[in-house]
Amino acid sequence: MTPLRPGRRERHIDARALRFAIIFPALLSVGLVVGGVLVGTGLDRGVVLPTGGDPVPLAVFLAVAVVVTLLLGAGVGSQGARTLLPRNLRRVLLGVAMALQLASCTLFVAALLGQSGQGGAPVVRVDSYVVLMGSGFAAAMGLVLALTFKPDEQWTSADDAALARALESAADPMAANDTLAYTLHPRSSVVIMILLAGVFPGAILSLVSGWFMAGFLLAALLTVAALTATVHVDRSRLMVKLAGVLPVIVVPCTDVDAAVSLDIVARDYGGWGLRKHGGSESFLAASGAAVVVRAGQAGRVVVGAPNLDTADDLSAILNRRAGKGPERH
Repeated sequence: MTPLRPGRRERHIDARALRFAIIFPALLSVGLVVGGVLVGTGLDRGVVLPTGGDPVPLAVFLAVAVVVTLLLGAGVGSQGARTLLPRNLRRVLLGVAMALQLASCTLFVAALLGQSGQGGAPVVRVDSYVVLMGSGFAAAMGLVLALTFKPDEQWTSADDAALARALESAADPMAANDTLAYTLHPRSSVVIMILLAGVFPGAILSLVSGWFMAGFLLAALLTVAALTATVHVDRSRLMVKLAGVLPVIVVPCTDVDAAVSLDIVARDYGGWGLRKHGGSESFLAASGAAVVVRAGQAGRVVVGAPNLDTADDLSAILNRRAGKGPERH
């Protein structure tokens, strides 16, 4: 049996994987509908489904496309969120779901483009070039997701190493160096979902104007950057820099009263990214490990961490340095 991280209850559903399996095909369907409405306005006689048959109204065509995409994406992908299944099988299921839903979207888009005769091309039931390129991309993205997805509730060698470091620190707490730096970023599945949610609607809308693709891609990249930051603490202060460049949270150690490491839900502290409200500040790239700091002037400061071990180290440093200025030697 795979050991679980201490302090966590066993769950049968990976909530992050389930959210991705549902939200991504939903966003993909929204992009498909928006692009279909823009491209299919000239199809007064209706649109023939990729499987053939008589033409159907554009609304019916898009409804069928959305249902098929959601069934393939959410139906198969949700099975990959079941923690009772072997981890490699879960990876395969999510990868297959990604490939199927992208291939479904490609097939219906190819039917719209083929029958609308965009760019003076001859009218055909399905544009074979779009199908070929889109299917290749769908297979590639399915493989990428299967290789990058990390199943939840697994104990790894990194946890063993972290446990060893925690035991050493418990034996000699002052042996730790009061300097710590790390990077906060969204999980790989979230990054992929944001980028694809920008690329696919942009690719469809680029048929209207090439600026749509650049705009959607830029918006997706800015969204990822807004969820990325570096965190650095030393004997003088705690600093969070947005995208590793712009300081957005600075807390001198002289203002720190106490710090505690917790496993939190992002929405309880304002949500993902930088949040400043009511005398409180927070930067979270995802739900999970974080440090809550009570500071005299800044109020409450919440900073995310890659894992609970790093959060424990950060809170220990801040508690040792609470109310103290930088030491001079």
